[in-house]
Amino acid sequence: MGVTARRDTELPDRLAEAGRRVGVALTEALDWIRPAVTAVAEVASRPEVKSVIERAEKMLRRRPCLCFCARTHPGDVGICEPFDAVITRPHNSDLLGDIDVPLCAPCAAARAAREFAG
Repeated sequence: MGVTARRDTELPDRLAEAGRRVGVALTEALDWIRPAVTAVAEVASRPEVKSVIERAEKMLRRRPCLCFCARTHPGDVGICEPFDAVITRPHNSDLLGDIDVPLCAPCAAARAAREFAG
């Protein structure tokens, strides 16, 4: 067998051995983490955990009310629903110019009443 023929068979053999070693290492790693993944999946499927996750998802979908109640309707401080913005109202800021400010329903009503009253 010549040198060229030996080189032609060495490379595939080395690649096959490297592939086998990578496969063994991956299998061992997966076997090592499988109990942790199973435990997390079991905890996540509990009704009380699902409930907490659903509530957190609801809170993340909510928009905060950015009314600055004490300045825009000082007579009605404390009516704000801080995480229930339902509309936006334009506001002129010296720094940012015209911006839309999210407001909850009680703050929007108090601001409208104050603007209407003059």
